Amino acid sequence: MTLIEDDQRWAHVRRLVTDDGIDTATRVAGLLLLLFAQPLSRTSRIRLDQVTQEEERVTLALGSPPTVLPPPLDALVLELVQQRYGYSALGRSDDHPWLFPGKAGGQPISSRQLMRKLTALGIRARPARNTTLMDLSAELPAVVLSRLLGLHISAAEKWIKEAASTRAAYAAELSHRNTFRRSP
Repeated sequence: MTLIEDDQRWAHVRRLVTDDGIDTATRVAGLLLLLFAQPLSRTSRIRLDQVTQEEERVTLALGSPPTVLPPPLDALVLELVQQRYGYSALGRSDDHPWLFPGKAGGQPISSRQLMRKLTALGIRARPARNTTLMDLSAELPAVVLSRLLGLHISAAEKWIKEAASTRAAYAAELSHRNTFRRSP
């Protein structure tokens, strides 16, 4: 399994949060990948009706119940809702249900297009998602992980088992290193 360093993951998050030179759709897609392990195939098909603004919070239906988005991701998602123009044969159109509209009229952006945009920023989707899932799996019970991310419970259990074995192997490696450092 390919992973990225955790500090690299958080550096990508910081860049996506702060760099206004990156288009909003790419920032949101990247943050959903790096914070909530959402596969690009799923992100590309998020519909507007999955976004809800209630008083001071914005939720996104990734699983059940909907996920409360942290700031500033919440503001970026609302910005994306407001600027969600797609393309049709006659030009720009907002007559579609997609948060990430594609170039073909009425269609969502392709996951390949999202991947190209993130790769251009140095974010490789699969390793970034694996790292995020590993991190979340080490912190959350399977049922919470399943509901939060919209994963099947058996997939959540598999990730939790993988995170536990990876952490155990890492702890053993650190212990082994420290033992040899102390030897005369």
